[in-house]
Amino acid sequence: LYLFFEYVRPQTLYPALDVLPYTRIILMLTLAIALIKGNLFATKNAANHLLIAFFLIIVVSSAFAFDPGHSFSMIPDFVAWMIIYFLIINIVNTERRFLVFMLSFLLYSFKMSQYSFRGWASHGFGFSDWGTGGGPGWFHNSGEFGIQMCVFLPLAACFFWALKEHWPLWKKALFALLPITAMTGMISSSSRGALLGGVAVMLFFLLKSKYKIKGTIALLLILGAVYLAIPEEQKMRFQQAGDDQTSIARIERWEKGLEMARRYPLLGVGYKNWEIADRRLFFGGGAYCHNIFVECMSELGYSGLSVFILMIIYTFINNYRTRKIAREQLEDSKFISYMAHGLDGALVGYLVSGFFVTVLYYPYFWINISMTVALNKAARNSASKKPPY
Repeated sequence: LYLFFEYVRPQTLYPALDVLPYTRIILMLTLAIALIKGNLFATKNAANHLLIAFFLIIVVSSAFAFDPGHSFSMIPDFVAWMIIYFLIINIVNTERRFLVFMLSFLLYSFKMSQYSFRGWASHGFGFSDWGTGGGPGWFHNSGEFGIQMCVFLPLAACFFWALKEHWPLWKKALFALLPITAMTGMISSSSRGALLGGVAVMLFFLLKSKYKIKGTIALLLILGAVYLAIPEEQKMRFQQAGDDQTSIARIERWEKGLEMARRYPLLGVGYKNWEIADRRLFFGGGAYCHNIFVECMSELGYSGLSVFILMIIYTFINNYRTRKIAREQLEDSKFISYMAHGLDGALVGYLVSGFFVTVLYYPYFWINISMTVALNKAARNSASKKPPY
């Protein structure tokens, strides 16, 4: 239900439904049930400690921020991600539950991708300056929508390959549409970062593949098809990358962020204080920094950046350990193993495409690390034959 109201946003699509704060109500009810059952902290994982450490850095950074009041007013937003994290890792703790949760995530993402495809088709599959978005909410902007497609692509592809042998032809055709529309969504978003993220995902899987020759041929065919589908205006934007006004503005903001980190190396300028610091230090317009690493480094200092990088590293470690459990202790392990690969790919897509957008506190990373820890717990429960909480 949370994913439905957060990703599909029916309350925004249909204003008559917008009478209650649905996501907050759902989270609070789920949290209350988890507390009553006493299983909110049942799943142990080093990622839990890293997340808490990141939160503490946010709190301390807020206390020393340029504008502490603004920082503390924004902390509830991150607390919500912490609540979501602990709910997911402690509820989605079996393979069956993970399958249902992932299926929901994929279908809601598919809702965005097919919506975007229809929008792209409506103007003749041509180029649009603003691109297509994914509907209301987090992914309304074309850049943010493109990142979601980078996350969606590897998860949808791995879900398909893990389960296709159990499906009839019509279901294979249906689920094959998910990764296909993810790729068309990257194109229609007109986001260069999204296309780079998609290519990075495919190269990442090629490096992981045992079948390098077949994989290379498949990759070249896919890239060729994508190149033919890209409008000429979008190809021109790639040729101008680094020299056009958008690129120059991003580079200037990255330099400002690096200077903020140089002046305030330990805790940065303060959580959610980039715009305020930009105005005070550089007399700028307070525009976004357009880079998740610069955003983290400038606002939370090198302490925050270090913990963020550790969370990234530990996501890959968790998925590696999950695949090891599936390989060594589980007989029917294909689904768990493939989804661990998919979560790795989703993180790569986010990191590459997020290098050009200010999306550190968007759902991408926090939902991904939640699902990573949840899948690891599900694998461990399956290996131990432990019943769910």
